[in-house]
Amino acid sequence: MVLVPGLGTDGSAFLELQDELAETNRVCSYSRAGLGGSPSWPEHLDDPSAGDAADQLLATLDAREEPGPYVMLGWSYGGVVAQAFAVRHGDLLAGLVLEDAATPELFDSPEWDFFAWAEGGRDIDTARTTDELNGLDLGDLPLIVLTQGTMEDWPDPELWLQTQDRLATLSDDVLHVIATEAGHAVHWDAEALVVRAVDDVVDAVRSNEPLPECDNHRWRPLTGECRLP
Repeated sequence: MVLVPGLGTDGSAFLELQDELAETNRVCSYSRAGLGGSPSWPEHLDDPSAGDAADQLLATLDAREEPGPYVMLGWSYGGVVAQAFAVRHGDLLAGLVLEDAATPELFDSPEWDFFAWAEGGRDIDTARTTDELNGLDLGDLPLIVLTQGTMEDWPDPELWLQTQDRLATLSDDVLHVIATEAGHAVHWDAEALVVRAVDDVVDAVRSNEPLPECDNHRWRPLTGECRLP
């Protein structure tokens, strides 16, 4: 299990979630270049894209002798990196949870002009990232999309929900769950909901069976609500 944090945040963002998941899984969290204890992105290289971050993630896993296949959770911009990982290293990806994940549509949205796509002292190459994710198709990879439910002070909530709905079309084996009482950091506001999502994806991978149909009786006690197509 690999946890990929949001823009400008290192693996410590997942400390409590990682401890919970580690009771039944081997779990790694990743700090991208210039974050946490990771070295800065080399000055002589062009600004990094999500694909570069995905490649660096795999190189780090290889260096730590953590072999795949992996179940991955990507939060916010970490969800973009996870999508890039699926494009570039899909043979090593067994399942995916996208936690209120960002998407390339935001890069060109006027509502997001205020937002700086940068971290670790370098800008994100958003144009190259958009190209890298073009045509992403996860086939029947087990996928759960978790979307915040509060949208408090969130720019263009309608666009955000549209992008989340699009993410839920990337796989033929997918659940889309709204975290009704959570903001952007669903793993902070509704940790049990995220744990359930991860457990369901891991169970599907281990059993080689599809995800269970979305059932509000399972999700509502954890402040989740099924969003059907």
